[in-house]
Amino acid sequence: MIETADVLVADECWIALALLHREHPEKKSFSPREILDRLKQEGAHPDVRPGVQVHIYQHNVANRPPSSGRYRLFYRLDDGTLRLYRPGDHFDPARSGKTKPERFGLPEEYHPLLGWYENEYCKRGAALDDTDPVLSMRGVGKEIWAEEGGDAYVERERNAWLSDANDVAPNGRLKRVWQRVVAHQSEEFHTRTGRLFTYTVEGESGLWFYRNGQRINKRLWRKHLEKAISRCPLDKTTDIADCYDSSYLFGLLMDDRIRGTDW
Repeated sequence: MIETADVLVADECWIALALLHREHPEKKSFSPREILDRLKQEGAHPDVRPGVQVHIYQHNVANRPPSSGRYRLFYRLDDGTLRLYRPGDHFDPARSGKTKPERFGLPEEYHPLLGWYENEYCKRGAALDDTDPVLSMRGVGKEIWAEEGGDAYVERERNAWLSDANDVAPNGRLKRVWQRVVAHQSEEFHTRTGRLFTYTVEGESGLWFYRNGQRINKRLWRKHLEKAISRCPLDKTTDIADCYDSSYLFGLLMDDRIRGTDW
C-alpha cells in the first residue's frame, strides 16, 4: 500500500503502471483510466492527490512536450495507451528528467519493482514493441480539445496567438503570468475568505481547481484566465464575476507567487 505522504506524485503513478505490467505481462500498454484505477487500488483511500491525473497524461510522458514536469517515466503509444519508458525510446528534446524513481524515494516494499524494471522490463527491448516512435506521436494532445470541439479549439488558439502578438508592448505579461501559473501548480493557495485550494494545469488549455483533494468539476479555460489577467490588479471577486470560478481565480491571481511584479 502506498503511503502517499512519503512518495512523489510522479513516482506514485510509476508504481501503479509498473504493477500493471507485472500483473498483466500479456499486455504491452495500459489506458490512463487503468493506471488511475490501479493507483487507487494500491493507495490507502480512493481519493487521489491533486496532480495525479496530469502526471499520468502529461508530466510523466517522455514523448510529449513538457509543460512543467520533464520526467521520462511513461511512453505513449499511438492508440493513447501508456507503457513504462525504456532506455532508447524517443523522447521530447525538452525533457531531461528521471526515467525511473530513486530508490530512496520509494517505500522499501516497492524496491523489488526497481529491480524488475532494470533487470527484466528494460531488457525486453524493442522486440516487444513494434510501435514506430514517430507514428506514436499521432494524436498526442487530442484530449486537450476533446471537450470543446476542433473548430472551437482552432479559434481559441488563433485568438491566443493574436493575444500574444498584441502583448509584446506590455512586455509579454500574459506569457509571464502563465509561466508562473504552470510553475506553482499543486501548491496551496487561499481564497479571499481563507479557503484552501490547489490547482493543476492541463497542457496549454487551462487548469483544474481542487478543494479538500477533490477536483472542482469544471475546467477554467485559459481564455477566462487571460480575461481576468487583463483586469488585474483586482479589488474584489466581482471584478471577474463573468469568469469561472471567480473566488478561486481571485485567490490565484492576487497571490504574490502569480502576480510577481506585474501588478
